[in-house]
Amino acid sequence: MSNSLRNPAIVCCLAMAVSGCGGCNSSQEHGEQLFDLHCADCHETPNPYLKKQPPKLEGLFHRKTLPSGAPATDEQVRKTIIEGLRTMPAFNGRLSESDVHDLISYLHTLK
Repeated sequence: MSNSLRNPAIVCCLAMAVSGCGGCNSSQEHGEQLFDLHCADCHETPNPYLKKQPPKLEGLFHRKTLPSGAPATDEQVRKTIIEGLRTMPAFNGRLSESDVHDLISYLHTLK
């Protein structure tokens, strides 16, 4: 393997170029990976046996309020991710501040 392919930043850029990310930036790319890992199982393909289905997150920031009724702001979404809400688990200690920022950045791209 060449020395340039050992550099994680270069590998990441190559992966983004091959995947056709288009207008995504590295923060949004990382946020999408986090979403797929931690959120998609419930918010995209929820278990049909759940008593209350988690909300879909498309257009989350295009509304005035979140499904909870709270304002649709970065700070409120951050609080929900960190503290959890009702049946949603808290991710405090499981995601870094940078991870939460990247996840919110990705959520802004959902139309």
